[in-house]
Amino acid sequence: MRATITKIYPWLVVVFLILLYTSAYIDRSIFGLLVKPVRADLGISDTEYSLLAGFAFAVLYTTSAIPLGYVVDNGSRRILIAVACGFWSVMTALCGMVNSFAGLFVARLGVGVGQSPLSPSSYSLISDYFARDKLGRALSFYHLGIPIGSGLALVIGGSLIDYFAQGTWSLPGIGVLAPWQMVFVAIGVPGLLLAAATPFVIREPPRQTNAAGQVERPGLPTVLKYIWQHRGFYLGFFTAAAFGPVAFNAFGVWMPTYLQRVHGYTAGDAGLLLGLSTVFLGIAGSLSAGWAADVLIARGRRDGHLIISGLYLIGCFIFGCIGPLIPMRDPAIVMVAALGFFNVTWAGVLTASLQIVTPARIRGQVSAIYLFVAGIIGLGIGPTLVGMSTDFVFGDDAAVGKSIALVATIALIIGLGGVEVARRNFLKETTPANT
Repeated sequence: MRATITKIYPWLVVVFLILLYTSAYIDRSIFGLLVKPVRADLGISDTEYSLLAGFAFAVLYTTSAIPLGYVVDNGSRRILIAVACGFWSVMTALCGMVNSFAGLFVARLGVGVGQSPLSPSSYSLISDYFARDKLGRALSFYHLGIPIGSGLALVIGGSLIDYFAQGTWSLPGIGVLAPWQMVFVAIGVPGLLLAAATPFVIREPPRQTNAAGQVERPGLPTVLKYIWQHRGFYLGFFTAAAFGPVAFNAFGVWMPTYLQRVHGYTAGDAGLLLGLSTVFLGIAGSLSAGWAADVLIARGRRDGHLIISGLYLIGCFIFGCIGPLIPMRDPAIVMVAALGFFNVTWAGVLTASLQIVTPARIRGQVSAIYLFVAGIIGLGIGPTLVGMSTDFVFGDDAAVGKSIALVATIALIIGLGGVEVARRNFLKETTPANT
């Protein structure tokens, strides 16, 4: 019985980390459904809204991840996760208690800094718990938090908007809140329960030791030196990790608005369609990606993680870039809904290649640098480029579908190039014995 519990426990940790990641993505992604009411109440443009949805979150999410990555490699990962979850949950609720662009911007900064250590800590824990032949599946499972969280943000957010719109709401000491403000409060509070449970659910696996039995504690200069020595792989990987999320965030933030402006959907209906497709197709896509990559590796394709990542990015182009340009309503909606199978479900297998190449003693800091690159480019400019394209290139709110396609197409071409560079250098960096 004890052996069985020991064997199952790592997967229980993954399930709990999925819950945390889901909570994080709900708090992060809810902005995609609130464009209309927030713009109306604050009197802002698409470009200004995109700064709240993307840049405000990304700026501290990315920059704080690097120093916190050192804590991941050298401190208690479970305590760090617990504190971080509690902080971002409070800041999400605070988003609903402000009534200005500046106040909302500052609150989003807080959400970003709170969420920054979650994935580096999770990658480090999962990589310590699982052998490399199971790492693709384990990290793909963890990344289920993205489609589940993004999808639930749309489903729950749409339902909450409709619910809160039926009455007048106020909080003691705060006053009357608009329906969109109540949505932020409602989704922020549950995260506090997860934060409280974290220290009791997650156990710290042993740190890797050197030949003398000592735990190594490398600093950032050591990490950067290693990256430079293996720059062929890391250049390609960081390029893919930066520009793939440009497309993902363009889709995530603006597809609900595309359905509302172009096809006449309500916020609730757009959230239900995209939310359900993101959850169910996203789960299928993530699990399929992990399974397919592990099958390829078992058959001798050491670059299986990167092959599947590239194929999924091609799927994002077919459904996410072509779909919004189709003039017929029903085929366009089917294409956009089907995007859920591919959109960011490639992230788990892509990340697995990073964990394999990177020594265990520096995974937290390297993962933090990965998230810095992905966040500052993918999240920081992805939504903003779409908003600016709609405002300044097309000059028409109804052209948001064209803006999505334009931005995502350029990003995916660059991202695919990065995957191919990483794949070729991955084969040089690894051998059958160490994969």
